[in-house]
Amino acid sequence: MSSSYIYQLLTGLGLSDRYAIQMLPRVKMSNFDVGRVIWPKGGQVQAWTYISSGLVGASVPLQEGGCIQVNIYGPRTWFGEEPLLNRYPSSLDYVSLTPVRMVSISTADVMAAFQDQPEFARFVALLVAWRSRQHAERVVLVKQGSPALRVVMGLALFAEAMYYNSARPPTQGLDGASVEIPVKQSVVASVCGVSRSAFSEHVQHLASAGLVRANYATLELLSVETWLRFSRKYQKSRMNVTRPTMEELMALLQQESVLV
Repeated sequence: MSSSYIYQLLTGLGLSDRYAIQMLPRVKMSNFDVGRVIWPKGGQVQAWTYISSGLVGASVPLQEGGCIQVNIYGPRTWFGEEPLLNRYPSSLDYVSLTPVRMVSISTADVMAAFQDQPEFARFVALLVAWRSRQHAERVVLVKQGSPALRVVMGLALFAEAMYYNSARPPTQGLDGASVEIPVKQSVVASVCGVSRSAFSEHVQHLASAGLVRANYATLELLSVETWLRFSRKYQKSRMNVTRPTMEELMALLQQESVLV
Protein backbone atom coordinates (compact mmCIF):
# COMPACT_ATOMS: atom_id res chain seq x y z
CA MET A 1 0.00 0.00 0.00
CA SER A 2 1.31 3.40 -0.96
CA SER A 3 1.84 6.35 1.36
CA SER A 4 -0.75 8.35 -0.58
CA TYR A 5 -3.34 5.61 0.01
CA ILE A 6 -2.71 5.61 3.77
CA TYR A 7 -2.68 9.43 3.82
CA GLN A 8 -6.16 9.43 2.28
CA LEU A 9 -7.32 6.94 4.91
CA LEU A 10 -6.13 9.21 7.70
CA THR A 11 -7.61 12.42 6.33
CA GLY A 12 -10.86 10.54 5.70
CA LEU A 13 -11.11 10.05 9.47
CA GLY A 14 -11.20 13.81 10.04
CA LEU A 15 -7.49 14.30 10.71
CA SER A 16 -5.98 17.54 9.42
CA ASP A 17 -3.46 17.33 6.57
CA ARG A 18 -0.60 18.27 8.86
CA TYR A 19 -1.60 15.78 11.54
CA ALA A 20 -1.97 12.97 8.99
CA ILE A 21 1.48 13.66 7.53
CA GLN A 22 3.03 13.54 11.02
CA MET A 23 1.30 10.25 11.82
CA LEU A 24 2.02 8.59 8.48
CA PRO A 25 5.49 7.11 9.31
CA ARG A 26 4.08 5.34 12.40
CA VAL A 27 1.21 3.57 10.62
CA LYS A 28 1.86 -0.17 10.29
CA MET A 29 0.75 -2.71 7.69
CA SER A 30 0.28 -6.43 8.34
CA ASN A 31 -1.15 -9.64 6.87
CA PHE A 32 -3.03 -12.46 8.63
CA ASP A 33 -3.78 -15.96 7.40
CA VAL A 34 -7.17 -17.63 7.84
CA GLY A 35 -8.07 -18.46 11.44
CA ARG A 36 -5.52 -16.18 13.11
CA VAL A 37 -6.55 -14.47 16.34
CA ILE A 38 -5.90 -10.77 15.83
CA TRP A 39 -7.05 -9.56 19.26
CA PRO A 40 -8.17 -12.17 21.85
CA LYS A 41 -10.99 -11.72 24.36
CA GLY A 42 -9.48 -10.48 27.62
CA GLY A 43 -6.40 -9.07 25.91
CA GLN A 44 -5.46 -5.44 25.42
CA VAL A 45 -6.20 -4.00 21.99
CA GLN A 46 -2.93 -2.37 20.96
CA ALA A 47 -4.04 -0.56 17.81
CA TRP A 48 -7.03 0.64 15.81
CA THR A 49 -7.15 -1.51 12.70
CA TYR A 50 -8.40 -0.98 9.16
CA ILE A 51 -9.17 -3.88 6.81
CA SER A 52 -7.83 -3.32 3.31
CA SER A 53 -9.00 -6.75 2.12
CA GLY A 54 -10.56 -9.81 3.72
CA LEU A 55 -13.06 -10.52 6.50
CA VAL A 56 -12.64 -10.43 10.29
CA GLY A 57 -15.15 -11.92 12.73
CA ALA A 58 -15.85 -10.44 16.17
CA SER A 59 -17.37 -12.96 18.58
CA VAL A 60 -18.13 -13.64 22.24
CA PRO A 61 -16.87 -17.08 23.35
CA LEU A 62 -19.38 -19.16 25.34
CA GLN A 63 -18.48 -21.19 28.43
CA GLU A 64 -20.28 -24.22 27.04
CA GLY A 65 -18.27 -23.95 23.82
CA GLY A 66 -18.85 -22.19 20.56
CA CYS A 67 -19.38 -18.45 20.29
CA ILE A 68 -21.86 -15.69 19.49
CA GLN A 69 -20.85 -13.85 16.34
CA VAL A 70 -21.43 -10.17 17.08
CA ASN A 71 -20.13 -8.71 13.85
CA ILE A 72 -18.22 -9.41 10.67
CA TYR A 73 -15.97 -6.65 9.39
CA GLY A 74 -15.22 -6.41 5.68
CA PRO A 75 -13.00 -4.26 3.46
CA ARG A 76 -12.84 -0.50 4.19
CA THR A 77 -13.71 -1.09 7.85
CA TRP A 78 -12.02 0.04 11.07
CA PHE A 79 -12.44 -2.09 14.21
CA GLY A 80 -11.33 -2.31 17.85
CA GLU A 81 -12.07 1.30 18.84
CA GLU A 82 -14.23 0.71 21.94
CA PRO A 83 -11.80 -1.26 24.17
CA LEU A 84 -8.94 0.89 22.89
CA LEU A 85 -10.59 4.19 23.89
CA ASN A 86 -12.00 2.90 27.17
CA ARG A 87 -8.70 1.19 28.05
CA TYR A 88 -10.22 -2.09 29.14
CA PRO A 89 -9.59 -5.64 27.89
CA SER A 90 -11.40 -6.68 24.76
CA SER A 91 -14.78 -8.35 25.33
CA LEU A 92 -14.57 -9.96 21.88
CA ASP A 93 -12.35 -12.35 19.97
CA TYR A 94 -11.26 -10.85 16.65
CA VAL A 95 -10.36 -13.65 14.21
CA SER A 96 -9.52 -13.56 10.49
CA LEU A 97 -12.15 -15.49 8.50
CA THR A 98 -10.18 -15.11 5.26
CA PRO A 99 -6.65 -13.92 4.46
CA VAL A 100 -6.58 -10.31 5.64
CA ARG A 101 -4.47 -7.24 4.81
CA MET A 102 -4.63 -4.53 7.45
CA VAL A 103 -3.43 -1.05 8.39
CA SER A 104 -3.00 -0.20 12.09
CA ILE A 105 -2.74 3.02 14.10
CA SER A 106 -1.18 2.63 17.55
CA THR A 107 -3.14 3.25 20.75
CA ALA A 108 -0.93 6.25 21.59
CA ASP A 109 -1.64 7.92 18.23
CA VAL A 110 -5.38 7.23 18.45
CA MET A 111 -5.62 8.68 21.97
CA ALA A 112 -3.60 11.76 21.03
CA ALA A 113 -5.73 12.39 17.94
CA PHE A 114 -8.92 11.87 19.93
CA GLN A 115 -7.85 14.74 22.22
CA ASP A 116 -6.36 17.05 19.59
CA GLN A 117 -8.52 16.54 16.47
CA PRO A 118 -12.23 17.38 16.98
CA GLU A 119 -13.47 15.88 13.67
CA PHE A 120 -11.59 12.65 14.35
CA ALA A 121 -13.02 12.49 17.89
CA ARG A 122 -16.53 12.99 16.51
CA PHE A 123 -16.07 10.25 13.90
CA VAL A 124 -14.86 7.71 16.47
CA ALA A 125 -17.45 8.65 19.12
CA LEU A 126 -20.35 8.18 16.68
CA LEU A 127 -18.89 4.86 15.56
CA VAL A 128 -18.56 3.61 19.16
CA ALA A 129 -22.15 4.62 20.01
CA TRP A 130 -23.61 2.96 16.91
CA ARG A 131 -21.64 -0.25 17.29
CA SER A 132 -22.31 -0.59 21.02
CA ARG A 133 -26.05 -0.57 20.42
CA GLN A 134 -25.71 -2.84 17.40
CA HIS A 135 -23.59 -5.39 19.32
CA ALA A 136 -25.93 -5.50 22.32
CA GLU A 137 -28.95 -6.14 20.10
CA ARG A 138 -27.20 -8.90 18.17
CA VAL A 139 -26.02 -10.70 21.31
CA VAL A 140 -29.60 -10.85 22.60
CA LEU A 141 -30.99 -11.97 19.25
CA VAL A 142 -28.44 -14.71 18.69
CA LYS A 143 -28.00 -15.92 22.28
CA GLN A 144 -31.74 -16.37 22.77
CA GLY A 145 -32.52 -17.12 19.15
CA SER A 146 -33.51 -20.32 17.43
CA PRO A 147 -30.99 -22.14 15.20
CA ALA A 148 -32.92 -20.85 12.19
CA LEU A 149 -32.52 -17.25 13.39
CA ARG A 150 -28.82 -17.79 14.02
CA VAL A 151 -28.33 -19.01 10.45
CA VAL A 152 -30.33 -16.22 8.82
CA MET A 153 -28.78 -13.44 10.93
CA GLY A 154 -25.32 -14.92 10.37
CA LEU A 155 -25.81 -14.82 6.61
CA ALA A 156 -27.13 -11.26 6.90
CA LEU A 157 -23.91 -10.31 8.73
CA PHE A 158 -21.89 -11.54 5.77
CA ALA A 159 -24.11 -9.53 3.42
CA GLU A 160 -23.51 -6.37 5.47
CA ALA A 161 -19.76 -6.95 5.71
CA MET A 162 -19.33 -7.37 1.97
CA TYR A 163 -21.64 -4.62 0.72
CA TYR A 164 -21.53 -1.87 3.33
CA ASN A 165 -18.71 0.25 4.57
CA SER A 166 -19.33 -0.91 8.14
CA ALA A 167 -17.28 1.93 9.59
CA ARG A 168 -20.58 3.84 9.58
CA PRO A 169 -24.31 3.06 9.79
CA PRO A 170 -25.56 1.65 6.46
CA THR A 171 -27.47 3.93 4.11
CA GLN A 172 -27.93 2.09 0.83
CA GLY A 173 -27.27 -1.22 -0.87
CA LEU A 174 -27.14 -2.67 -4.37
CA ASP A 175 -30.51 -3.69 -5.78
CA GLY A 176 -30.65 -7.21 -7.13
CA ALA A 177 -26.93 -7.92 -6.69
CA SER A 178 -25.68 -11.27 -5.47
CA VAL A 179 -22.44 -12.09 -3.70
CA GLU A 180 -20.53 -15.25 -2.90
CA ILE A 181 -19.40 -15.67 0.71
CA PRO A 182 -15.62 -16.22 0.39
CA VAL A 183 -15.34 -18.90 3.11
CA LYS A 184 -16.31 -22.56 3.27
CA GLN A 185 -19.80 -23.52 4.43
CA SER A 186 -18.29 -25.26 7.46
CA VAL A 187 -16.80 -21.93 8.57
CA VAL A 188 -20.08 -20.10 7.94
CA ALA A 189 -21.88 -22.70 10.09
CA SER A 190 -19.38 -22.09 12.90
CA VAL A 191 -19.88 -18.32 12.58
CA CYS A 192 -23.64 -18.85 12.83
CA GLY A 193 -23.19 -20.94 15.98
CA VAL A 194 -24.90 -24.09 14.67
CA SER A 195 -23.76 -27.58 13.70
CA ARG A 196 -22.80 -28.31 10.10
CA SER A 197 -25.80 -30.63 9.67
CA ALA A 198 -28.27 -28.07 11.07
CA PHE A 199 -26.73 -25.40 8.85
CA SER A 200 -27.08 -27.57 5.74
CA GLU A 201 -30.74 -28.26 6.53
CA HIS A 202 -31.58 -24.57 6.87
CA VAL A 203 -29.58 -23.66 3.74
CA GLN A 204 -31.60 -26.19 1.73
CA HIS A 205 -34.81 -24.38 2.71
CA LEU A 206 -33.30 -20.99 1.79
CA ALA A 207 -32.06 -22.36 -1.54
CA SER A 208 -35.47 -23.79 -2.41
CA ALA A 209 -36.94 -20.32 -1.81
CA GLY A 210 -34.39 -18.72 -4.16
CA LEU A 211 -32.64 -16.77 -1.38
CA VAL A 212 -29.25 -18.50 -1.63
CA ARG A 213 -27.40 -20.69 -4.10
CA ALA A 214 -25.36 -23.54 -2.64
CA ASN A 215 -22.16 -24.30 -4.53
CA TYR A 216 -19.72 -27.14 -3.84
CA ALA A 217 -18.23 -25.66 -0.67
CA THR A 218 -19.43 -22.07 -0.62
CA LEU A 219 -22.67 -20.09 -0.61
CA GLU A 220 -23.96 -17.28 -2.78
CA LEU A 221 -26.43 -14.81 -1.31
CA LEU A 222 -28.98 -13.91 -3.98
CA SER A 223 -30.39 -10.38 -4.01
CA VAL A 224 -28.16 -8.89 -1.33
CA GLU A 225 -30.56 -5.99 -0.87
CA THR A 226 -33.19 -8.44 0.40
CA TRP A 227 -30.79 -9.64 3.12
CA LEU A 228 -29.83 -6.08 4.05
CA ARG A 229 -33.45 -4.94 4.27
CA PHE A 230 -34.32 -7.94 6.43
CA SER A 231 -31.41 -7.35 8.84
CA ARG A 232 -32.22 -3.65 9.24
CA LYS A 233 -35.91 -4.32 9.80
CA TYR A 234 -35.37 -7.17 12.26
CA GLN A 235 -32.92 -5.20 14.41
CA LYS A 236 -34.61 -1.81 14.14
CA SER A 237 -37.97 -3.17 15.23
CA ARG A 238 -36.34 -4.99 18.18
CA MET A 239 -38.65 -7.90 17.54
CA ASN A 240 -39.47 -9.97 20.62
CA VAL A 241 -39.70 -13.15 18.55
CA THR A 242 -36.33 -14.79 19.14
CA ARG A 243 -37.29 -18.35 18.25
CA PRO A 244 -38.93 -18.07 14.84
CA THR A 245 -39.13 -21.06 12.54
CA MET A 246 -37.31 -21.11 9.21
CA GLU A 247 -40.70 -20.85 7.48
CA GLU A 248 -41.46 -17.62 9.35
CA LEU A 249 -38.04 -16.19 8.56
CA MET A 250 -38.32 -17.07 4.87
CA ALA A 251 -41.71 -15.35 4.75
CA LEU A 252 -40.09 -12.19 6.16
CA LEU A 253 -37.20 -12.41 3.69
CA GLN A 254 -39.60 -12.87 0.78
CA GLN A 255 -41.58 -9.81 1.92
CA GLU A 256 -38.37 -7.78 1.66
CA SER A 257 -37.55 -9.26 -1.76
CA VAL A 258 -40.80 -7.84 -3.12
CA LEU A 259 -39.52 -4.35 -2.28
CA VAL A 260 -36.28 -4.77 -4.22
